[in-house]
Amino acid sequence: MDSLSAPSPCPSPGAQLSADEMKLLAKLEEQNRLLETDSKSLYSVSGVLQSPTSPKTISYDDDIWGHVIQEWDDWSKRKVGQIKVLIRRGVPAHLRPVVWRLLCDAQNVAVSQHYSDLLKSSCPAETLIHRDLSRILPQHQLFQELRDATCQEPLLNVLKAYSVLDREIGYCQGSVFIVGLLLTQMAEEEAFCVFVRLMKDFRMRELYRSSMVELGCCIYQFDSMFQEQLPELHSHFQTQGFHTSMFSSSWFLNILLSSLPITAAMRTFDIFMCEGLEIVFRVGLAVLHMKQAELIKLDTEGMMNCLQNLESWESDPDGMIEAAYQIKYNSGRMKQLRKEYTSIKTKELEDQEELNGLSSENKHLKQRLDILEKRCSEQLVSQMKKELEKSLLNAARSQNTLKEMQTNTLQIEETELISCRLREAEALTGLKELKQHIKDLVKKWQWQQVHCGGQQKVSSAQNDLQVELLSTRLKEALTQATLKESRHKLLQLQTEDKIHSDQLKRTEAHINSQRDHLQELTSQNQDLRGQLQQSRQQFSALQCKIQILSKSTTSFSQTTLKPSTSASLEHNDT
Repeated sequence: MDSLSAPSPCPSPGAQLSADEMKLLAKLEEQNRLLETDSKSLYSVSGVLQSPTSPKTISYDDDIWGHVIQEWDDWSKRKVGQIKVLIRRGVPAHLRPVVWRLLCDAQNVAVSQHYSDLLKSSCPAETLIHRDLSRILPQHQLFQELRDATCQEPLLNVLKAYSVLDREIGYCQGSVFIVGLLLTQMAEEEAFCVFVRLMKDFRMRELYRSSMVELGCCIYQFDSMFQEQLPELHSHFQTQGFHTSMFSSSWFLNILLSSLPITAAMRTFDIFMCEGLEIVFRVGLAVLHMKQAELIKLDTEGMMNCLQNLESWESDPDGMIEAAYQIKYNSGRMKQLRKEYTSIKTKELEDQEELNGLSSENKHLKQRLDILEKRCSEQLVSQMKKELEKSLLNAARSQNTLKEMQTNTLQIEETELISCRLREAEALTGLKELKQHIKDLVKKWQWQQVHCGGQQKVSSAQNDLQVELLSTRLKEALTQATLKESRHKLLQLQTEDKIHSDQLKRTEAHINSQRDHLQELTSQNQDLRGQLQQSRQQFSALQCKIQILSKSTTSFSQTTLKPSTSASLEHNDT
């Protein structure tokens, strides 16, 4: 039945159906309308087909569907187009279980014999399934017949059995709607076989993978078709920040069953069993076409509520199918979009790998930086400690040298002071002798003056010369005394100046030594800080590159495949 799953153009019914078949088809449509208007003409959960007026099984050997079912192998190989036309026009309600099993070849499922064994195995997702059933069943009309606890058991069993059978995929919340719909049409084991076929042959298993690659591809294709066919509405969605994935992900995961009314959901699922996911694209775009005028006036919350409740098609499923097949759907374009998405994901994976590599390198560099900082800190502390010890040692040596120099200076100063004192004492002695000599001269002069007054015979000229000579000698003696005193003061000043000069030189030498040592320590500290700053700059540059690449990857993913809230919830539940 793989040929039925591939999309193909709808053939003209008049060109491929004979006159007898057209009559049978007209009878089938009439019977189908009667059955669909009778709400009591449905399969029970036990799989027994019942009439509302009698327990007699309905016969379909005389209509075209009976002909199709009886000769299914021939029709499925040579008349695929006609089967599609019949299914699009509607499968009779009482024939759906048979037709669905034939469409997916459920009778040849190998695991059907192991169903009871699967139920006996432990199921890791059983608690999660119970939680979802208690939350979903009361809220949706699809499960009206399954709200009784006894009717919920088959649904729980099928979900448990598949999660045990396919542990890689396990349980997904979207499968509740599909299994629930199957159980309204057939027995528990038959529903399990059909569900296994759907997962394997109808891309559902790929949709339910936790990586969401197939789901992302479908959303990308749908968003591209949406943008091409309804650009104004798509622009409104973008302005409101309402991404296509926010509503379309659940459409693909449960084949629109959570949004459509039961009659429209049945018709959509009929076509899905024959043509695959194409009908989801068509119906989804038909919904957007029909509600465009309403949606363009709403905000995000209003648009979400509008697209999740499509009750307006409950009374006109034929109109829904007709609108769906008026949508432009090009298989070649879909393949092109799939290639585009694949290339986008490939690029995204490459960027992610590069990002992971940069993150790993960043982590490695951060570790190295921490080690270097630790080493630099330890080395700096050790070096500073050594320098401090060296400085203290040099300071101690300088202190000792200074003490020695001070001692020598004191000794020199004491020696010079003694010499100065001796010279001063000699000068004072000479000054005293000079003063005594002056006194003697004064006395002599005075004596001569006294005696010269009594001697009349001495000539006045000789007396004048003697007085002048004595005065001159006296002046000379006074001048010599003054000169010696000045020389003594000069000697004292020179001694003090020499002492002060020596102290200044020693102070300047000590200051210069300390300044050179400080410059050496400062240079070493700057070198270490430069090395540390260079390492930090390299680390910061790498971090900036990682952040830019991460932001670009995130932005790129959000513009192409922003994961929806509902899809993330369902896969997180898985």
